[in-house]
Amino acid sequence: MVNFETALLCGFAYLTAGFVFTNAYTYRPDPVAAVALMGALCLLAFGSLSWWRVVLSGMLVGLAGALTIKSIFYAPCFAAIVYLHWCLATGHRARALYRSVTTIAAAMLSFGLLVGLHGAALPVVEGQERDLAGSVHSFLRFFEFEQVRFVFAEMALAPLVTLGLILLFPVARILPYNVKILLLGLCGPLLCIFFYRNTFPYFFTFLLPPICVAIAPVLSMLVKRYGLVPIIALSLFGPIFLLIQEPYGTLERQRATISEVQRLFPEPTPYLSYSSYMPSYPRQFPSLISGVALGRYWQEREGQIARDIEAGRIAFVIATGDALDMVYQNKGPAPMLPERDVAALRSNFLRYSDTIFIAGRKICPQAAEQQIHIFRSGPYSADGGDLVIDRKRVTDGNVISLTAGTHRVSYEQGGCVKLWALDHVPKLPEDFPSGPIAGGF
Repeated sequence: MVNFETALLCGFAYLTAGFVFTNAYTYRPDPVAAVALMGALCLLAFGSLSWWRVVLSGMLVGLAGALTIKSIFYAPCFAAIVYLHWCLATGHRARALYRSVTTIAAAMLSFGLLVGLHGAALPVVEGQERDLAGSVHSFLRFFEFEQVRFVFAEMALAPLVTLGLILLFPVARILPYNVKILLLGLCGPLLCIFFYRNTFPYFFTFLLPPICVAIAPVLSMLVKRYGLVPIIALSLFGPIFLLIQEPYGTLERQRATISEVQRLFPEPTPYLSYSSYMPSYPRQFPSLISGVALGRYWQEREGQIARDIEAGRIAFVIATGDALDMVYQNKGPAPMLPERDVAALRSNFLRYSDTIFIAGRKICPQAAEQQIHIFRSGPYSADGGDLVIDRKRVTDGNVISLTAGTHRVSYEQGGCVKLWALDHVPKLPEDFPSGPIAGGF
């Protein structure tokens, strides 16, 4: 259909296609599944449907299916190739059909074998079939377009692919009917945008390989008309933009944050965060890591964060991710979490760094005696002034032991005092790096 130079340009268009440039090497099954599926398509598309091609392609499809159930999105690509073999067969169309069925059988066999071997040593969880059905329902929602902003962002960051898809319709008019069917099948995975809700940037690494093959006729036409250099320049727009926007130094800030938490809390202490930054420390609510699980939290455990704080089960917060960023990076509404959770997070934790928030209370001066509620028993250190707590004087920098419950505080003048839930007033090291410890996609 195209020459070798255009084929290489298709690969280049994929590698530079916006979010693919930043997510193709992430630790996810999507890139491996995409390689397996494209390998299977290549085996079936080039040459006859020999037995070794049929079986090997089926094994690759089974591997991809075992890695991610999203592999079913490639079904239109395989259907188009099988249809072409059926159309081009001369007197032996049944052969194309039963060998295609053999491919499906090989895929199912390899899928079952891989999944069976993987799950053989895993305990059987009661109700896991129901959980699987619920997971499918969570990710497949027609016309909700929950992450559609990333689709539009990818269109902008991959202008060559976007242009190729726009021009594919007029260019395909002059192509043979069989080629039109093939191109239509290769573009088929794009339909998942209408019902797959998890279209985060890493998803395009999986979605775009057949699309970049489908736009080959357009790329060939563009190169003939404008030359290779302008096409490559257009393709490089996304990578250059993303490199400029990259939050460099993220790993160094992560290491510094982990080291500082270990210094402040030498023993494993329960905490709350978007991700497991402290793997040896008990982390509350792994569900905060995704929008789907956040929705489940609203449905099944709404207010549990506040209840855990009030029970003294959270000692510090590492604030990253949209839900916690909304709580701590501004004083306005934070609609991703229930209001009770937001109020508890803001009133019971003190900012220590850009991302570390430690349990404690801020006490501002009042003429009358005030009451504060302490949720974690243990030592508390005064930072910024002298306090009288339950008729005991606590000078600036000193420590008092408090039990969980209500305490009477007298503090009439001066600036607000921080009461840290630590046996010392924490001081951030001078060389501690500022900035986020997690970047976007």
